[in-house]
Amino acid sequence: MPILVDKLKYGEAYPWPTAADASIGDNDGSLDEDDEEVMFSELRRNLRAFIDAIAQIAPALYDSIMLTTTQAIFKQCNQYGVSAEQATDGGDGGHGQLGWVRAELGLYLTQAYGERLSSNKGLRFSGPKHGQSNGTQPNGSGTSGPSVESLSDLLTMMIQSGVAACQHPAIAPMYFENCVRFNGYFDARQEAVTPVLTSFLGATGVRHPHASVRVRVWYFLHRFVKNLPTSGLAMYSSDFISAVNDLLLISADPSTINSALATGTGYGMFDSQLFLFESCGIMLSPGDLDDTARMSLLQHLFNPLFTGAQRLMNSRSAEQILQDPRSLLQIHHYLTAIGSIVKGFPDVRVDSKTVSINLPHQLSPSTAQVFLKAADMCIAVLEALRDSHLIREAARFTLSRMLSVLGAEALPYLPRLIDSLVSSCAVEELSDLLGFLGLIVFKFKPQVAPTASKLLLPVISKVYGFLDQVAQGGATGTDEIMLLQDLRKAYLTWVVAIFNSDLDGIFLVEQNAPHLVTIFQPIAGQLATDSASPPCQRLAFTALFKAIQAWMVDPMGWHTLTTLTPSMAASLSNPVSSKDSSRVILRQAAAQTLGIGPDNESAREARSQFKQFVLNTVVPACFETPTRPEFSMADAQASLVVSEIAAVLQMTLLAGRPDIAGGDGSSAAAIPLPKLLTPPIGGDLNQNQFAAYLSSVLLPRMGCPTSMATEFVQALASLDQKQFKKYFAAFLTNSSQ
Repeated sequence: MPILVDKLKYGEAYPWPTAADASIGDNDGSLDEDDEEVMFSELRRNLRAFIDAIAQIAPALYDSIMLTTTQAIFKQCNQYGVSAEQATDGGDGGHGQLGWVRAELGLYLTQAYGERLSSNKGLRFSGPKHGQSNGTQPNGSGTSGPSVESLSDLLTMMIQSGVAACQHPAIAPMYFENCVRFNGYFDARQEAVTPVLTSFLGATGVRHPHASVRVRVWYFLHRFVKNLPTSGLAMYSSDFISAVNDLLLISADPSTINSALATGTGYGMFDSQLFLFESCGIMLSPGDLDDTARMSLLQHLFNPLFTGAQRLMNSRSAEQILQDPRSLLQIHHYLTAIGSIVKGFPDVRVDSKTVSINLPHQLSPSTAQVFLKAADMCIAVLEALRDSHLIREAARFTLSRMLSVLGAEALPYLPRLIDSLVSSCAVEELSDLLGFLGLIVFKFKPQVAPTASKLLLPVISKVYGFLDQVAQGGATGTDEIMLLQDLRKAYLTWVVAIFNSDLDGIFLVEQNAPHLVTIFQPIAGQLATDSASPPCQRLAFTALFKAIQAWMVDPMGWHTLTTLTPSMAASLSNPVSSKDSSRVILRQAAAQTLGIGPDNESAREARSQFKQFVLNTVVPACFETPTRPEFSMADAQASLVVSEIAAVLQMTLLAGRPDIAGGDGSSAAAIPLPKLLTPPIGGDLNQNQFAAYLSSVLLPRMGCPTSMATEFVQALASLDQKQFKKYFAAFLTNSSQ
């Protein structure tokens, strides 16, 4: 065991680069790994495997050697210091200056010891937690025992040893990684935060002479302050920002543009600077920080970014700026830095299950005003330079952070943001934008309903514009095919998200209602029948299922669409009824926000047209899709598509019941949720409009005998979804023979 531990050391002649030679080799700022470094890392992994095996057999021996060796290293470091130039120790028997080789070994052994404890039984450091008095035991799983106490003592010795002052490039990354990895230690030992932060902000931390180590430390600093409770950060805020202020100077490197666009590898040093900007935001977020001090520090951070962007915008026309990559990249960096500072603040608290969508944000009024001013500038820049991918990327990032932090107060910026992004975006940007919109409609329902209704047609038109362009000219390569596949999936996911957010009313407002069938025609006629992508097919039928549910079964919004799926039917209870007036349903609240009343003529006409569309297009697609030659019933993903098709057919049959189809929608309020979801459908099938259409018109037109058509309708009405899926699969198999 001692020999194995000794073999974990770096060789004394290991060739480390000098500070002048070191460079940033990748986006996270880690040291470039040459062949020798890779080989040494592999050796360490193999030795660790042997050492861990010994620990399983003889844990007492493992603890004794690991702890004794590590403690001796830190004691020697504390007494005699550590050399960055000498690999070997000075003096004999631990009575001279420590060489960097053994210093790094002590840090590595501390990490290895802690990792093994964490993987075996979890770490729960003893000592008072934030907000707890001494002697109070923290809640939660995990073990606090001699081994964890030993790790805690090792970390204390590591911090007190002064090893962090060593400038050798092997020391700082390992030291600060230990501080981040075992962050629970600082909950128990709050007094240790100050010396570690001092080391972070010192000459061997964020200002380390090796550039590759320096930016790696920036990342660790971000992780460290993010893991600390905000209640203990206020006392460090001013000194922290003063210490890193000169590191926040932004200088765009145009050489990174091509690599960032082509490979997504980022923007060099600036990517690491963003960790510092976000860390500054975290340090300014504590609620107990004096608001006057916070405003002063915020202005100190924001003013150079504001003035820098405004100076570039005012220096030339938008057309001239668009021709200058350096200026565009500099503005991109300014906007992204603003978003990173905002990202350090806590998200607004949201209750997505109630009509009162969000509680007030946790920002002071003055802080909110600064952020709103930043949002104004960001929107103005975007509208002027929307033709630049860099500016669109930066604006989407920054304003998405504004929405997360400011909540509904930032929603007025959404239409201008989407309008500028949609007008000039590429396919991959539109896919990302749809994902962003899905999160927005879910998080800010129902207040986002009016905004979402205005954005609906422009976004859908852009999506179908891309898809039609390919349909006419064909995809030119594998990459384009994949991008369009991602777009289809993102679009359908967004449509489903609208229904799951109970915002189906946005399709029925006056400006959108006339286009309802036009919107869903490509979903039923193209996306649902395209067997090249079963996941997209499944999403397409899910969207149709939700639409039938919303507009043909429960048009008055007595039930939420979020949980109305067959797979969750068994867990639902206490259905909402018309007699339950103590609770306002989200769908009804959204409809009220949109001004869609029970007697809204345009909505009623749109639902009537949609019903005819379901009979003429959706239901035939349910039979056409699984009978196509390219559709394989043996495929697991195709089986999921069949499940969705079965759900669509059963929901349509429920919509055909005379009390639902011929009523005003109020009858749905009395239907318990499980019955609304799964058969037996109930009612007289002879009076069911859809049953009659299916057995007398559609199935015979497809060549199905009358007896088989009648049997199919009876099965559709009497079997639960799982049973009907099996029946439907057998029906399709028999029909194809």
